[in-house]
Amino acid sequence: MKRALLAVLFVSLLSATGAQAQQADFRDYEAGFYVPHRGIIAHTYLRHVSASSDQRDFSQMQAAFRATYVLKFGELVVVPFDVSLPVVDVTVFQANPASPAAPKTALRASGVGDITYIPTVGYGWVQDAETRTQTWVALTPYVTLPTGRYDSNRFVNVGSNRWTVRPQLVLGQRFLKAFTAEIMANVGFHGDNDEFLAPVGTEVAKLNLSQAPSLGGVLALGMDLSPTFFTGAAYYIDAAGKRTLDTPVGEVEVSPRQTVQSLRLTMGIRLEKASTLMLQFQPDIAASEGVAKGQFVGARFVHAFF
Repeated sequence: MKRALLAVLFVSLLSATGAQAQQADFRDYEAGFYVPHRGIIAHTYLRHVSASSDQRDFSQMQAAFRATYVLKFGELVVVPFDVSLPVVDVTVFQANPASPAAPKTALRASGVGDITYIPTVGYGWVQDAETRTQTWVALTPYVTLPTGRYDSNRFVNVGSNRWTVRPQLVLGQRFLKAFTAEIMANVGFHGDNDEFLAPVGTEVAKLNLSQAPSLGGVLALGMDLSPTFFTGAAYYIDAAGKRTLDTPVGEVEVSPRQTVQSLRLTMGIRLEKASTLMLQFQPDIAASEGVAKGQFVGARFVHAFF
C-alpha cells in the first residue's frame, strides 16, 4: 500500500513540468504583426518527456493538435478561437520501498488529454518599420477543461478531472532588427478533483484533491541568424501550489509548494513564408526536493493560412 501511495504522490506532481510544457514559445505573440485579419494557424507538437530518480521514473509521449483563428483591428489583435487537443501515452515506473533492489512496477495510461482553450487579446505598435523595432503586449487566459480520459479506479491517468484557469500577461520587444526579448507571468487557479484515488489505511478510496494557486514565469530571448533560420532560449519557472486531500480524519497535505526551473532551447527553420519547423530541447535545471528533474525533446510545426 505504501508503494501505491508513493505512485499517487508522484503522479500528482507531474503537472509541475506539464504546466511549463503548455506555455507559449518565444515569438508566438509577435506573430500578431504578420498574420492577416481572419488568418488561421495550424500547430502540431510532438514531444518525448522523461524523468528519472532512485524511487521512480516516467516516460511520456505527447502529441498536440492546435488551431488558432486571428482577428485584427488595426494594432489590436483578438484571438477568439484557439484550442489545443493533446494525445498522451505515459508510463510511470515505481520502486517498492520494501525491496528497493526489486524491479520497478510499471503503471501506464494513454488517450486523449484535457482540451485547453487559449483566447488572447493583444496590442502591438511599431517604433521603426525599417529596423522592425516593435513592441507587443497581450493577455491570454489559458483554460484547461476536464475533458481528457480519466478513470477514477486507476492511479495514473491522462486527464486531470478538474478545471484550471491560468491567465498570462506578456510583454515583448524586437530590437536591432534581429533580436527579440519577452517576459511572461502567469498564475494558475485549480479546481478540485473529487475522484482522486488514494489509499486510506488498508483500503483505497476516492477523495477530494485540492490545490492552491500556482505561479509561473518565462524570460525568452531570440535571434535571427538568417532570413530562414532563428534560434532562442527561454527560462521557465513554475511554482505548483500546495496539494491537499480531504480524508475521513481531516485535511492531509499531499505535497508542499514545488518549484521547477527549466531552460528551453529552440532552433527554428522557416520552410517557406507560411510554414515554420521548430526543434526543441528542454531540461529541468533545478527542482524542489522530492521532484524528479526531467527533460523533453520535441518538434513543433506551424502553418498559417492566409
